Amino acid sequence: MKYWKRYISAGIVIGSIYFLPFESYAVFIAGWVFLLPIALVGFLAIGLREYMKDRKNRITVSVRANEAMKALARREAELNREKQLLYEQFGRV
Repeated sequence: MKYWKRYISAGIVIGSIYFLPFESYAVFIAGWVFLLPIALVGFLAIGLREYMKDRKNRITVSVRANEAMKALARREAELNREKQLLYEQFGRV
């Protein structure tokens, strides 16, 4: 009997549901309406705390633009200028 405490507590819960049906239903509804949202908020708060604690241990990497990136940016700017010219020619500005 490795889990005897679990078996006894499960028997108590099942027995109380058998002998006290209305109270069991009320506790079940109260659990869904109140206890689950409270537990959810608690878990979200714990997760936020862990995230904030772990956030300061991250490494920030900065990348300087090389020639390929600069060439892509120039090409994108050129395409945007061409698009604006086409819009002006066809009157869609």
